[in-house]
Amino acid sequence: GGGVSGLSAIWIAANTMLPFSHGIAMATSVSASSRADCPSYNDKPSPLAQTSTPLREIMRNAHANVEVSIQILLHSKEFFLDKIRDFEELTGAVVTPIVSQAGTWYDDVRYDILSRDVGYIDAYASFGNWIPQFADMGGLMEITDEVGKAGLDWFDIMPAVRNGVAEYKGKTFAVPLDGDVILMLYRKDLVEDIGLPTPRTWDDVLEILEYYDNKDINGDGVPDYGNCFATAEDNIGGESFWAVAGSFLQTLGTSSGIFFDPDTMEPISSYRQEDFIKILQLYKKLVQHSPFRDDPSGVRWQENLAAFQAGRCVLWYNYLGPTRVIISKQAENNMTGVLNLAPLPGMKCSKDDYCPFSSKDGANHAPFLASGGLAYAINSRVSKEKQQAAVDFAFYLSDPAVSFRDVADPGSFLDPLRQRHTASLSNSETKEAQSFLDFGWEKRQLPMLQEVTEFNFLSENYVYDLRLLGAEEYRETGTMSHLIKHWNGELTAVSAADEMAKSWNVITDKYGLIQQRDAYRNILSLPVYVPPVPSISFGGGDAKAILLVAIPIAVILVILVAILIKQRHTIKYKTRDVETAPKGGQIALLFTDIQGSTSLWAHSKSAMSKALKVHHDIVRQCIDKYQAYEVKTIGDAFMIAIDSADRAVLLANEIQLNLVRADFPLELSSLPSCCVSYEKN
Repeated sequence: GGGVSGLSAIWIAANTMLPFSHGIAMATSVSASSRADCPSYNDKPSPLAQTSTPLREIMRNAHANVEVSIQILLHSKEFFLDKIRDFEELTGAVVTPIVSQAGTWYDDVRYDILSRDVGYIDAYASFGNWIPQFADMGGLMEITDEVGKAGLDWFDIMPAVRNGVAEYKGKTFAVPLDGDVILMLYRKDLVEDIGLPTPRTWDDVLEILEYYDNKDINGDGVPDYGNCFATAEDNIGGESFWAVAGSFLQTLGTSSGIFFDPDTMEPISSYRQEDFIKILQLYKKLVQHSPFRDDPSGVRWQENLAAFQAGRCVLWYNYLGPTRVIISKQAENNMTGVLNLAPLPGMKCSKDDYCPFSSKDGANHAPFLASGGLAYAINSRVSKEKQQAAVDFAFYLSDPAVSFRDVADPGSFLDPLRQRHTASLSNSETKEAQSFLDFGWEKRQLPMLQEVTEFNFLSENYVYDLRLLGAEEYRETGTMSHLIKHWNGELTAVSAADEMAKSWNVITDKYGLIQQRDAYRNILSLPVYVPPVPSISFGGGDAKAILLVAIPIAVILVILVAILIKQRHTIKYKTRDVETAPKGGQIALLFTDIQGSTSLWAHSKSAMSKALKVHHDIVRQCIDKYQAYEVKTIGDAFMIAIDSADRAVLLANEIQLNLVRADFPLELSSLPSCCVSYEKN
């Protein structure tokens, strides 16, 4: 870095600059005269670059001459280079971009964190499902207190994105820049306009595929495809499969999950093999009507995009980012007025299915938040001034006052993640709507985008992607290699399911079953796993003698343990251990109360006594987990102190979720304010 404010770049071959990396190229600041040599460099300010916002005013001139390295991605390089230049202009920072290719991106971050010194990268670009791994490695700075910064409007980011991208174990480690979910685009002129059903369920899709089987759609004399989606390994092929599988595997809400038995970590392909085989059979039909038919090694999403733009596909499944590329060019591809955006189809619920979250059309949808979304996380080992500059760069990109423009720009590959990004799209006069119109959208498509975004991210049945070690191995190599063999007739559906289960078990053993189970249950917001008590049997002539000695000793031990637990409980909850009490700085107070408790006590004191014990145990377990402080109880209410307002909200949410899942005495169910909930086992 030559200390030149104002970015220019020389691209250096991978592996020559950073020997630990598999694919990083470093963009080095050079003299202003070399800017013309960089064809991607745009010397004009980005739209809204000069706009003053509360967040920008806080960081104006705040990082003069601070050198900071920012990881960016090759496929959206031009967009981020423009943002870096604008950030330098605003703050005075000197930014070195470090460019990663998609195939080595994860390893670039991982090796940087594992390096002996502080690493080369100050701000990591990361998918949301990588955050827990990198946080557990100690590589990420916690920014829980930072996200309360004035002007960021943290809670405008949709909860599914905050939880699935930024947060881990009750702490915040990243700033989300987009929310990723697999959705559908389709040609209405080839569907509803000719009497075919709107594709709301996979049964509807099969009817459309059958109609277009081997038909020439674009009139070039070559048979085309009913649907286009990625089928290549390491090119969102795995994400596409699990997005379809989700609606069949998860009907009871987000905490159900679709990948493992959360108690045993048995893979879903063996844990629910009968259901899984039906999914494999359905998916093979989708594949047979896709470009995979002509390239049985697997087709990348980029080739599928080209096929759709050439008029060769009726249906398209992908992220919104690549989908925006299609929509932005709909006029030049002679598709004006025919492209409709919709959620991915769902499973048609029969009378034998329990689908409490089914849509009005009777379909169970389970939006798959594939990878979670792109975020920036900060290197925990670099200097404070570098960390602050890196945090501000992430905030600069997330600025709620102007980021609506970025999520409309197809070159950013960033998708809407804030409620304000889409809440006003039904009014084409708003600045948010105008941004999408500027990039080639039609007015009629804007309400579709609003509806699809809210449907996916505000669903009670969305599916979190894997956020544990080896996520890519499970989802891609542990899945796609067997699927491709199945599609090519080398494996039956049963054999493919068996092979997937074997591969997944090997990956789980590689990283450790206990660690993987804890991580998976954390994704689903399930409590810590408690193994069942093993049964013990005795045999032979010495059994009676052993029992005669063991039973009295066991009784004594149980009594001693009970006394110790009682004393510990008394010390901890009656005298209140002050170790967890906030000692200074920001303090948040949280109050709880049981709604309608007076009438509940009047109805049944014995039942309420039992219920109150369940309630208090849950609240105190959550207090322990968040290292909060129980100030006092007042009847059935708690007063709790904790070290930040954000963590107070997270603690309140954790308490509420655990209370919802708790087993309360059935005697309470006769009251008007109570009900019995049944779960399909």
